[in-house]
Amino acid sequence: MPFDIASREELEHSWKYLDRKGPAPRTAFDVHREIEKGLPAKMLASFRAALVELPDRTWAEILAISVSQLKRLKGAERPLSSGVSSQLVLFALLLTRAEDVFGGREAALDWMRGEQMALDGQRPIDLLDTFIGAALVDRVLRQIDYGVYL
Repeated sequence: MPFDIASREELEHSWKYLDRKGPAPRTAFDVHREIEKGLPAKMLASFRAALVELPDRTWAEILAISVSQLKRLKGAERPLSSGVSSQLVLFALLLTRAEDVFGGREAALDWMRGEQMALDGQRPIDLLDTFIGAALVDRVLRQIDYGVYL
């Protein structure tokens, strides 16, 4: 089950959540380098501000960290770890993809927070803490988008 790397258009669209000054990365390799360096903590703060309806517990699960670790990142001056940076970008990409499929952020979040039969009754947002879970969510979104939802 391969995970489809984002196109340049998807990278630009998803980067809006990270409130990054300057242009979005041009390629997936650029994103990879940014993740390896660690994204600035203010990117997490910006994303969380855009999605205030998500509680700390949900953010912690998405980022695969504890709630106390999440709270320590608030206002941090040092860059995020590569693991947290990777999870943050992955969520931005999948949320953007869901927005495209469902026609907006509210509908995308409703889908992400709802139990989905195609995901064995699990909520997509609960699967984002692992690569395989994110790939499953991506696959279902693409199936819905292409009209081959099973």
